[in-house]
Amino acid sequence: MGLFDRAKNAFGAGASDLAAQAQAAQQLMGEEMRKAGYTDGSMPTMAGAGALQAQAQADHDVLNAYGQEINRIFQIGEIGSGVLRSVVDTGERTAGQAWYQLEVEVSLPGKETYTVSKREMVPEMSLALYAVGSTHEVRVDPADPTKIAITS
Repeated sequence: MGLFDRAKNAFGAGASDLAAQAQAAQQLMGEEMRKAGYTDGSMPTMAGAGALQAQAQADHDVLNAYGQEINRIFQIGEIGSGVLRSVVDTGERTAGQAWYQLEVEVSLPGKETYTVSKREMVPEMSLALYAVGSTHEVRVDPADPTKIAITS
């Protein structure tokens, strides 16, 4: 076997490995797009790219606003504790993440306990931490005590 034959075989095997890697990457991307709620698991087409981009941007905007509000309350909030009294999946998803409606019994030092209903995004891997009856540190917006951030 000559030098060029060996090079051809080497590149030929590499090309099939690259094709297999590309196919695996496409399958992984398709699965992640499905989990995020953007596709049925198939790769998006150019015809659907505009709608997909618009949905991804809308999800980005929702997540950004949500994060900014949580951070705002965390920065200015009075520290208290909250006991989860109910946790209900709303069926809503943003970028594949589930939203829950929480009923939280809030206690602040020197004040009467009260209940807040709060819509919260809870990653699937953290859901066990949100068991009914669990206690969490919360921050409470001093201007509006119905706005809380769960910090633990």
